[in-house]
Amino acid sequence: MTTYLEYYNNYLSPKLKEIDLFLKTQEKDVIEMGIVSQLLEISNEEIKKIMDTNGIDNISKHSFIMIMFYGSSDICKLFSREVKRKVLDSYSPSDISYIYQIPYENVIQAAEEASIENITTKNINKLFSYIYV
Repeated sequence: MTTYLEYYNNYLSPKLKEIDLFLKTQEKDVIEMGIVSQLLEISNEEIKKIMDTNGIDNISKHSFIMIMFYGSSDICKLFSREVKRKVLDSYSPSDISYIYQIPYENVIQAAEEASIENITTKNINKLFSYIYV
């Protein structure tokens, strides 16, 4: 049985790091649509639709974030849910359930098994290791 931590470490974390590194090292003012498509795992057509809907003429670092917020891929949806929750220091079980799309009961059970009272960025991996997918 696989844990959510394995899924997070093998897919979500590397993808988020790839996007973060790209944005930190991107020097061009305009980002190519094909690169955005590959990074966000959404089609060029979806990108064009998001751009049209939001009045975006070209893709910059700022509009990349907007496209990521509105995109339909798993990584885009995760990003959007996290932004909507505006979590700063700690997460409630409800936050974790919503952001990561994990059943609430599973989060509660994992927190109890891991003896975690306050979920933070420092112990979220421990929590994930107690959640099975």
